[in-house]
Order: sequence, then C-alpha cells, then structure tokens
Amino acid sequence: ELPISEARDHLGEIVSKAEHAQERTVLTRHGKAVAAVISIDDLRDLEAAEDEADLAAAREALATPEQRVPHHEVLVEYGIA
Repeated sequence: ELPISEARDHLGEIVSKAEHAQERTVLTRHGKAVAAVISIDDLRDLEAAEDEADLAAAREALATPEQRVPHHEVLVEYGIA
C-alpha cells in the first residue's frame, strides 16, 4: 500500500514494477484503499474472469425461463414505454 501523495513521486517505478515484476500497488487516500496499479496482463485476466462470470450468469438465467421477464414489462417498469 502506498499513499497517493507518495505514489505521485514514484509513478514510473510503480508502473515498471507492475509491468515487469507483476507487483500490485494499492493506492490509499487518508489510509483508505481507493485504487490499484496492476499489470495489463492482470487487468486482462480480471476482465476475462468477469466476462466468464457474466456469461455463466446469462446462461443460468436463460436456463430458467420461469424467471424471465418480457421486454415490454421491463420498459413499462422503468417508465420507458
């Protein structure tokens, strides 16, 4: 973990460590974790995992037709139609 104020002075080093050593740095503000610097490979892995989870949830939803809501009902519910 590293305060944002300190990270500003070491951004190049932090990015280099993420890129070459797969080191993750959590940035904090007032002691609270607010962001992270990770390698692009880690980001792509995370996004792929999210995509897989979304796909699994969609497949599960499609497999249970009793839980489906017709499109026009959703539009009415949100005041779009």
